[in-house]
Amino acid sequence: MKSVKKLSVTLAVVSVLSAVTLNAATAAQVEAVSKKVAATKAVEAPALVGKLVTKASKEDKQQIAVAALASGLRTHPAAVTSLLTVALKSAPESAEALINTTLDILPESGMTVVRVVAEVLPAKSDLAVATIAKRAPAQKAAAEREMAASRARRLVAAPTPASAAISGGTVNQTPRPVATPPTQIDAGSVYGGGDPGRP
Repeated sequence: MKSVKKLSVTLAVVSVLSAVTLNAATAAQVEAVSKKVAATKAVEAPALVGKLVTKASKEDKQQIAVAALASGLRTHPAAVTSLLTVALKSAPESAEALINTTLDILPESGMTVVRVVAEVLPAKSDLAVATIAKRAPAQKAAAEREMAASRARRLVAAPTPASAAISGGTVNQTPRPVATPPTQIDAGSVYGGGDPGRP
């Protein structure tokens, strides 16, 4: 009986220690990611964020994405559009956390957040509007207008000409016929001086 108790206590201690070690590694990883992004130039930061998030394991992806985005926004706030775009594309499942992180660090960037989310993850644009409305109810109408404008821009930019709609989605184009070049006429041989017997 005592050996069973010892074994269960030992297993409990080992599991606690392994959990603490795992969290410590993740915390060190998050800190390293934050430092890397903070040390990067504004132009290179979005690419680095995308690379770091893509390389992260499935379990750590959201934590790494939030840390990388937060560090990039604190260091380079003017790059909010490109940083958020890359983070959303690299970790679309973390959209809510990335939206909240952006609004925590840059609360005045609500319309930018709505526009980026509407363009990158259209299905999550309602989530962005709801998050902004919860944080700043006075901005709800503006956020809804921005979302509608982003959707309209996306529809206009979509390559769906009227002919594609008529023909069931297939665009049929008839090439222009190649015109033959005009024949060069020598004015001296046809008119006046070309015929020596002519007056």
